[in-house]
Amino acid sequence: MTMDLRCKMNFPGGSIPDMKNDKFGRCFCAAHNREICHQCCVDHSMTNRIIEENAGLTKERTKAEKVAADVASGMSALRGMDRMHPRPSEEVYEQNRNWLKESKLKLQSLKDAGDKSVDEVLRLAIEKENAKDTEMQGFMQAWSKQNPGKTNMEFGGAETQKLYEEFIAAPSKNTRSKLRAEKWTCDFCNKTSPKKLPACARCKLISYCSKECQVAAWKTHKQVCIRLEKEPRSLPQTWEQVEAHGGDPVKGKTLEVRAVLDESMMRQVFSCKDRVGVVKRIAAYNNDRRIPGLRQGSVLRWKNPRFHYFMDGSSGARIEEADLPNLKVINK
Repeated sequence: MTMDLRCKMNFPGGSIPDMKNDKFGRCFCAAHNREICHQCCVDHSMTNRIIEENAGLTKERTKAEKVAADVASGMSALRGMDRMHPRPSEEVYEQNRNWLKESKLKLQSLKDAGDKSVDEVLRLAIEKENAKDTEMQGFMQAWSKQNPGKTNMEFGGAETQKLYEEFIAAPSKNTRSKLRAEKWTCDFCNKTSPKKLPACARCKLISYCSKECQVAAWKTHKQVCIRLEKEPRSLPQTWEQVEAHGGDPVKGKTLEVRAVLDESMMRQVFSCKDRVGVVKRIAAYNNDRRIPGLRQGSVLRWKNPRFHYFMDGSSGARIEEADLPNLKVINK
């Protein structure tokens, strides 16, 4: 079905919604305290990542990582403009094409200068942008099911936010405010380990891969660090944390994802989003070629998960018949 996707900018009084800042300067919509708010049509995520780097909350990205992000976002922007109605002017297209071209040249110059990280950071940046595209496709798929026969989707406002929370939002509500700990990913440099990382001895809520990362992070972490006597439970596994085990089962741990986009054909296949926003595929290779109860918007919890690389170049999880007893599907 052809769909006209239009963004209804739900700005009170025709102006940009009020914004609030936390102690580090990060931005959130004032009305709902969200970094990304589909009701207010604002996205402060890119700005906040820069603020976090400048404040020392997270390790500053390398030059290659920054330029790769520009390349990936430029590619995504051009794809998005192709779907717009009405489409942008040729002048806007040309500006974006030139920006993308310049970014690609910068990235190539870094590679020519001997930066061996270029290919990998570009792959990760493209994967991140593709996750955003998958979310948008999921939005349209969910909307079209609720509005059969309609082809003009207005994007923005309370209904869009409701759709997001029901079908697209990250699955876990277990945030640090509920005292759940991140034990396998460094809070400063975001490196993931298959082994449990040393935690902050005071709050026990975050972990570090090295003494260097812990020291670098302390200046800002000490402003929010609280003393806990009892070690908190760990957060659910992410796609990256499961992948770190190289295809072996992550025994005793649970992967938690939301089924964002139904891509099923001969067997059930869903693009699924973890608690940090990474999107990978889950494919049903059990006897029925379907996972009982799984549908768009479902939260899937898989105990003892393992990572899988598919022959088409995608990755995620392959569910076998023997895995079914370890699966739990949650529907509202």
